[in-house]
Order: sequence, then structure tokens, then C-alpha cells
Amino acid sequence: MKRLMVLGLSICLTSALYGKTMEEMSKELANPLAQIWNLSFQYNYTKIGGDKVDGDEHMQTTVFQPVLPIPIGDEYTAFARPVITYIEGPTGVGISGGTPVVPVGHGVERSSEFGDTILPIGIGKVVTEGLSWGVGATFIFPTSQNNLLGSHQYQAGPTALALWTNKNWVVGGHLQHWWGFADSGDDSNLLIRGKHKESANHTDLQYFIIRHLPNAWQIRMSPHITANWNAHDKFVVPLAIGVGKMLKIGPMPVMLMAEYQMPIIAPDDIAPESTIMLQANFIIKNPFGDL
Repeated sequence: MKRLMVLGLSICLTSALYGKTMEEMSKELANPLAQIWNLSFQYNYTKIGGDKVDGDEHMQTTVFQPVLPIPIGDEYTAFARPVITYIEGPTGVGISGGTPVVPVGHGVERSSEFGDTILPIGIGKVVTEGLSWGVGATFIFPTSQNNLLGSHQYQAGPTALALWTNKNWVVGGHLQHWWGFADSGDDSNLLIRGKHKESANHTDLQYFIIRHLPNAWQIRMSPHITANWNAHDKFVVPLAIGVGKMLKIGPMPVMLMAEYQMPIIAPDDIAPESTIMLQANFIIKNPFGDL
């Protein structure tokens, strides 16, 4: 009886603080344009393989992304979604590619350092059911301390989001493209100077397919398709399968997610073979929105 009373009190407190059930917050969080505020922490363990990779190579990427949209009127939302990366991976001479969120590298030495920083900004229209969309600009800043995995270039380009939602499904994607327009000014070694000779030109498309289940569960996939337009083998196209669950840690709602991702198209010389993704989104109250 006491446990039931404590559970009921906890549910009431959560409802009073956030105004929505776990199921409602789970569905809202699945739309990246929604007005829900959250702090996202993601961990990726990626196996690296290919013709030029000997032995067991891997990379570990930790991603922090605060998502703090500001509503504009009843339908529109202004968003800025900075992505800060911390990478454990190769740091010596080798081959690199991918994006700051999905880095790919092979080298003789390893280090743990911050990667480049991404900042997409824009405005979008949000609906509970139907088509939500957003447009804006995206930037990459050469904050990487890793000679092999950093771009060593300032980059900019367009970004666009489109999501279709109903009671049970979310289907859509987030497209970003970057062109390099200025180098970092660091010419400390031959590898960096070599990267300055060719301006970056690459695309990242994160697609979402999410099926909502009872009790705030999800079946989901959200991998990144990448294209390096300067490379001979341009594309990495993964499939994925995963689960998500909205629950409470104390009074705070938290979405926990796990996915297994595996490319079906990838370069032959060096590419990700598989990725295990773990993610936690901590929900915080939006002082400007309806949550």
C-alpha cells in the first residue's frame, strides 16, 4: 500500500511539474522541432574496418547536445542545437573522414580529445500530427585537438528538417551540408597543411523512423547517412534498429535509448563496420513553451 501511495504521489508531482504524461513527453521528444527542452548525452562505440585497416580498430565518441528551442507564436519555433564532441581515437598519421558526430579514422597512436563543434540554427513550424519542418544554417568550428579527426577548417552551409507524425509514428530527417570557407590558421604539421589544400564539402542526413508503443516505449532508428563529395567512395549508408523508454529518475523524466547501426554502403579502404549507440535525454522545463 505504501509503495502504491508513493508511486501515485510521484506521478502527481511529475504531472504537476511538466503537465504531461510519460507517453506524451516520449512522443513530443521524438520530434526534434518540438518545444520540449532537454540535455542529450550520447555515447557511440564504432568498429573501424577496411582494406587499409589491420587488426581491431575502434573509436569512441561522446556527444553532448543541449536542445533549448524558443517558441515564436503558437506554431513556430526558433532552434539552436550545438553539438559538442569528445573523441577517443587515432591521433597519428592515417586516413580520416566522416563528420564530427560520425568520425572515421585509422592511425598508429590514440588519444582522447575534443572534436569539432557543430551549430545548426533556424526556425521551424511544429504540429502535433502532420508535417513539421524547419530551415536554417549550420556551422562547424575547428575546435578539434586531434590532428587526424579534426577538419581544421571553418565550415558553413544550409540545414533543413522535415518530420511527419501521427499518433503512433514519426518519420523524417535532418539534413546538413557544409562547405569549408577558411582554415584554422594552424599549420603545425604536414597533415593539417594537407587538409587546408582541399576545402571541405560534405553532407550529413540523419533519418528518423520511430514507432511509439504503450507505456512510453519506442522502436526506433536514427543513424546518419554521410557523403564526402571530395572522396572517391563518397557514401556511408547505415541501417539501424533500437529501442527507447521514457522513465523518471527522481522527479526528472529521462528518455533512454540504445541502437545498433551497420552500414550497407561504405568505402572499401576505411569505414565504420558497426556502431553501438547509447543515449540519455534529460527533460527540463521550458520556461517559454508549453512544457
